[in-house]
Amino acid sequence: MRHFHPVDRSQFAPPYIAMNHDIEHALAAAQKNLVAGQFDDAAHLLHVILASVPDHSEALAGLGYIAARQGDHARAADYLIQASAHMSMSVDQLNFAAQMCQLAQRHADAIALFERCLAQFPNHAASLHGVAMSLIQLGEPQRALEILVHLCKIQPQSAEAHYNRGSLLGKLERYEDELDAYRRAIALKPRFVRAYVNLGVALRDLRRFDEALLQFKKALSLDPNDVGARTNRAQTNLLLGEFEHGWREYEWRWLDGTGSHGFPQSTLWTGTQPTSDRTILVHHEQGFGDTLQFVRFVDRLSAAGARVVLRVQDALLPLLKNYPGAAEVIGETGQVPHFDYHIPTLSLPFALKVRASDLAVTGPYVHADDALVRQWDDLFAGSARRPRVGIVWSGSRTHVNDGNRSISLEQLKPLLDADADFLALQQDVRDSDRACLAQLEQRAVLRDVSARLTTFAETAALIARLDLVISVDTAVAHLAGALGKPVWIALPFMPDWRWQLDRSDSPWYAQARLFRQTTRGDWTGVVAALRAELDALRGA
Repeated sequence: MRHFHPVDRSQFAPPYIAMNHDIEHALAAAQKNLVAGQFDDAAHLLHVILASVPDHSEALAGLGYIAARQGDHARAADYLIQASAHMSMSVDQLNFAAQMCQLAQRHADAIALFERCLAQFPNHAASLHGVAMSLIQLGEPQRALEILVHLCKIQPQSAEAHYNRGSLLGKLERYEDELDAYRRAIALKPRFVRAYVNLGVALRDLRRFDEALLQFKKALSLDPNDVGARTNRAQTNLLLGEFEHGWREYEWRWLDGTGSHGFPQSTLWTGTQPTSDRTILVHHEQGFGDTLQFVRFVDRLSAAGARVVLRVQDALLPLLKNYPGAAEVIGETGQVPHFDYHIPTLSLPFALKVRASDLAVTGPYVHADDALVRQWDDLFAGSARRPRVGIVWSGSRTHVNDGNRSISLEQLKPLLDADADFLALQQDVRDSDRACLAQLEQRAVLRDVSARLTTFAETAALIARLDLVISVDTAVAHLAGALGKPVWIALPFMPDWRWQLDRSDSPWYAQARLFRQTTRGDWTGVVAALRAELDALRGA
């Protein structure tokens, strides 16, 4: 994963409050309290002023500063935007207000404030950087890139400017230009650890794995505790099938500050503590697909004598509530019982010393509920017997790699013309796909049953009635694999590490077949290959 270099917001000075003769004493007292850190007293005085003068700009600015110091960025942004409408702010004040808007995810407001700075000082570096970062958040990367290119021209010796330009070029998949930007940043700042890490990620995306690993090694020679270098090297090794090294370094993911499992580190089960007659809490992390993929390892803990309590996402609880490898299964909002040790789901391979040969399972390890399976009888009543194929063409919109792994429904039309009964297992249909879906439903090419797929248990029951699932890399692909169903998975040019490289099968799921892009971003060949294989299956 690439990172941008952030603006330092660690120190904010209190805004200067101008004196007004009518309320001079209240403002002076509030300012004194602000400087002394007595925020409640200052806020009381400022609210008294607003009771008399609701749009008093200095009072609004003071309340914005207090909210910022208290960590309430949304409230700070509200006050500071109001203040900015009624007062002439300095560049520092405008930047402070804009940064609060960014932290409150109000990026359009942030841009407006940064642009007020730029109206006074067109080459103000912090404001240019701020506008670019907010434009990225608003989905305007080209405009952001133009600003970052300009910033690099006016500050050619700024390693951070070149670094951030490189990060954006990577998001735009302009990898060669991205490499040049990072190398420029490193030339200016030879100990720039994050630039080495991002350079490694870019090289990995170009499948230059030896060079990528070398960059991660350089980063770690400068900072052995850099989490980005450790986790990216872990994922690269896992992608290459180097599981022992990969699992070990993947444990660094808990130290990057973006997530916490919420349990004491002192009771983490690492594979060295005894399991017999111990209760071990295995708790979910990351996505639904990760839980479905890694829950298989729970059985090994049970076989070693542990009493396993399995905690899963609430959406998976109806499906996994009777999982045979666990003595008890709870949801994420359920009461956690007493346990001796805990372990996150994706840490099981490391603690259990899982090797490539240990990944395979001989049959299904998740099962659909028979009663739910029978509820789908009406869907197939009276229909001609053709292959029944479930289709999932896009994943979670919030996934970091969603833009690469999802396919538009329009692109799947050649596949859907095959002689088969297609059912849409897609729960979250995007606006861009709705017209195409309605057209395909009208032509009786694709049946949309998403309204009935209220839980993963319902989806599993339907999949049990199908002959095949065709899916992009999303949770339904893992669900079909765990159910032991044939599943054909469409993968982008650079797949997630779990699918490895250049193979059409998967050690994770015996019935899985992998269909890979040969050209980055081009699904044409994948769709054609899926259609050819489906035709062959029909003719067999």
